[in-house]
Amino acid sequence: MISPARHRLLACVLLSAAVLASGCERVRSLVGKLKQGGVGKSATTGTYSSEQVSVLDDSTYDAFVAQKGRLVLVDFYADWCGPCRKLGPMLEQAAAAHPGVVYVGRVNVDRVPKLAAANQVRGIPDVHIYKEGREVDHFVGCPSEAELMAKIATLADGITAAAEPVKPAEPAKPAKPIEESIQRMPKGWMPPGIRKQGT
Repeated sequence: MISPARHRLLACVLLSAAVLASGCERVRSLVGKLKQGGVGKSATTGTYSSEQVSVLDDSTYDAFVAQKGRLVLVDFYADWCGPCRKLGPMLEQAAAAHPGVVYVGRVNVDRVPKLAAANQVRGIPDVHIYKEGREVDHFVGCPSEAELMAKIATLADGITAAAEPVKPAEPAKPAKPIEESIQRMPKGWMPPGIRKQGT
């Protein structure tokens, strides 16, 4: 006899096999990501192949946007945002297409909300473009790749490649988890005005 837990497991396996056999591409891609260990990881986080792409926080933002002789793009994004995940690689390509000229800074609005608020970010992805330390353009949303490349080429016109590439900013250390600040209450503790049942 099959136990109820094994019965449910067998039903899940059979249902998954039926869905996979039916040609559901989304499920297939999810299973593929599970096999690779990539579910829950964002394409916009981690290390970048380009030295022209940096992760910014409160301590590195001002120096990054104040760079002279460079076109600086600051992308305010979130890991859960679909358009942000689409725009991230496009910005990295733009930096690679203009070596020594275009530098991209990424600001995660969930990790650095004060910086996003200070820059009046109301929607994401939100890209601020700086030239010679002052903001020259700004857009919200994910334009087509052709529109983005044309805009960057226009704004980068006249800037010569930097002799030394800028080192990427070190990512900010994550804040202490909330769980560490939660303290265990003594045994038998009850909030004021509440009594245990039966006493």
